[in-house]
Amino acid sequence: MLTEEQRTTVERLLIREREQTLDAIGHHDAEVQDLRDPAGELSQYRFHPADLATESQEKEKDFMITSMEGGRLYAIDDALRRLYDDPENFGKCARCGRDIEWERLEVIPETTLCAEHARVLDEETGAADAADPREASRAGE
Repeated sequence: MLTEEQRTTVERLLIREREQTLDAIGHHDAEVQDLRDPAGELSQYRFHPADLATESQEKEKDFMITSMEGGRLYAIDDALRRLYDDPENFGKCARCGRDIEWERLEVIPETTLCAEHARVLDEETGAADAADPREASRAGE
């Protein structure tokens, strides 16, 4: 079980990560909404097909990053909701019910799994499929 000080620390970490995630989403959203042409062309007609392909690839990359950040924002908001609704049980593994290691919560405060079950999940789904790269990097502990 987390101490009051640890819960306060986790809350601060989650709020800070939420702000950073919202900033990242806003940054990518601004890039997508930007009407200026990065190639410097004055019309929507491209003079070279490679320009169109490059811009399309960049927009797709921005969309994927924003989508990942949106998933992360959802996980952070869910963690804050769990922390506020049931602070006594925050930090318990969703699979086994044991306390999640404090060191893990400091790195991934929104996690719902202990290191052991995160490793099992990574093995089941493949670490490359992890929604959060921090989960994949911590799976080898």
